[in-house]
Amino acid sequence: MIGLPAARAVYLDGLHGAVFGMFHEPAAQASSDTAVILCSPWGWDEVASYRSRRVWAEDLARAGFPVMRFDFPGTGDSSGAPTDSALLDGWSAAIDRAVTAMREMTGCLRMAVIGLGAGGLAAGHAIGQGVVVDDLVLWATPTRGRAFTRELRAFATLQVNREEPEDPQGLPTREGRLEAGGFVLTAETIEALDAVALDRSSTGTLRRALLLERDGIAVDRHLREHLEAGGVEVTLAAGNGWAAMATDIERSEPPTTVFATVTSWLRLAAGPGPVPHLRTSPEVAHAELPAGRDRIRESAFTLTADGVRLFGVLSEPCGARTSDRCAVFLNAGAIRRIGPNRLWVEAARRAAANGIPAVRVDLEGIGDSDGDGQVYADVRQFYRPVLGTQVRAILDHLEGRGLGHVFTLIGLCSGAYWAFEAAQHEDRVEAAVLFNPRALVWDPHLQTRRQARALRNVRDRATWRRLVRGHISLKRVIAVARAGARHAWWTTTARSPRPVNAVLAALDVLRDRGTRIVLAFGDNEELQTELDEHGLFQRLDRWPNVGFVRLPGADHTVRPSAAQRRVLALLDEELARPCRPDGRSAGTLEHA
Repeated sequence: MIGLPAARAVYLDGLHGAVFGMFHEPAAQASSDTAVILCSPWGWDEVASYRSRRVWAEDLARAGFPVMRFDFPGTGDSSGAPTDSALLDGWSAAIDRAVTAMREMTGCLRMAVIGLGAGGLAAGHAIGQGVVVDDLVLWATPTRGRAFTRELRAFATLQVNREEPEDPQGLPTREGRLEAGGFVLTAETIEALDAVALDRSSTGTLRRALLLERDGIAVDRHLREHLEAGGVEVTLAAGNGWAAMATDIERSEPPTTVFATVTSWLRLAAGPGPVPHLRTSPEVAHAELPAGRDRIRESAFTLTADGVRLFGVLSEPCGARTSDRCAVFLNAGAIRRIGPNRLWVEAARRAAANGIPAVRVDLEGIGDSDGDGQVYADVRQFYRPVLGTQVRAILDHLEGRGLGHVFTLIGLCSGAYWAFEAAQHEDRVEAAVLFNPRALVWDPHLQTRRQARALRNVRDRATWRRLVRGHISLKRVIAVARAGARHAWWTTTARSPRPVNAVLAALDVLRDRGTRIVLAFGDNEELQTELDEHGLFQRLDRWPNVGFVRLPGADHTVRPSAAQRRVLALLDEELARPCRPDGRSAGTLEHA
């Protein structure tokens, strides 16, 4: 296998501020004259497919193509917010800036753009606006923007009907905006997307196009005919693997057959490349960004923990720091450092604007850190001890850089577990804010116990009400019942106090140390139910360092907008607490 230089973070100037990207230098042995810009999809498709797109970029780089993948404005680690005006124009401008940067850095004269989902709509819009592109690949991109927004509306309505949110601001079309899976498009952006029609827009400088089917769904004939009428050489090909790549983040499968198809097609027109060394270095990996009325500085960094290269982004104030605290945001399951619905990005920037450095990091195999991401198809791998070692190495790195001597750790799901684990073993951890943890003490029989609980619940009327409302599936109820028939002994383990007793003991240790713990749960969280059954929330006076917060809705990754606002407000409150002279934060917690 051809070795590759590590991908490098870059910040490009964009219409809405800095555009964050990752540059993949090609293998010197196979240099090509064609540079590739990889345009991401939108929303959950973008989040779930991130690791696969990194694998794709590496695959193209091994084939000799320099590659730039980037986050559109208002998404990922780029500047801006989903509510910004002229967002579609900002997306097109980002493509233009990436094309220009690739010409300057690599000396390549031929530019190829791969557009995925809504990224393909933005690419077509950019080409129609005059961005110089030679080759275009479209996969899972509708011909009309209206088809894309119509699909999102259908999904948003289904989501609201299932979740039945109490907050009217959680509805999918408040004041014309659209919220799908916790991601928002404003009325202005919807209108701009609705106006995009790839079968009517200018083909510009485009010479060739590869149109891929989407898991057997045929390419639009009108789009093909329009491109051909514009003098574009069009190729059609199968495109199986979109759903496997973009649906389940823990089980995301890189579509290697599509990779091979695209690489072969690019090679048909590519010639030998320039001298394999870059003509110019990638732009510096830091940028100043607006954050409310203030400006902050963001920079990418890497560190090595037990031989594994980890990647992170630091947000820090441009002015004076207000405390010796540093906030550290850990991965929510396999979601990269941006956090669920990009909450970690917004929270980190708000912290930096208030004078507190904040770091969001990827652990092994997640986001842009090295390692095998495929292992997380087995959820037990999120609880491997090596990840705890990496969290401690991150704290060492940050303290060594003078970014803080005490830390507030923030996590959701497995990230909450590691925040709690580090708090027990690190005096430097002054507080841990835990959103919807699945577990606080690892138990290899955890799933067995919970399946036993589910078996008991099959006989409960509330379970059947949830089934009728669509909150749980009939398939799951049947599976649990069958499993219980095979393993009747599960019912004797369901009420075992051992894991909960370990949690209570850990809370005693943290109380004596003075470490603050915030437990924030939405509805129907299994761990909250278990802790409640053992009376923890009725005995909180035993732990004045522990706070309990209710989050609106019943979504594990806090997709409802009301839940997202509650998360941000809670983090603002926690990070605003003053530190004691010994570095620990003052005050006890309120129980909400």
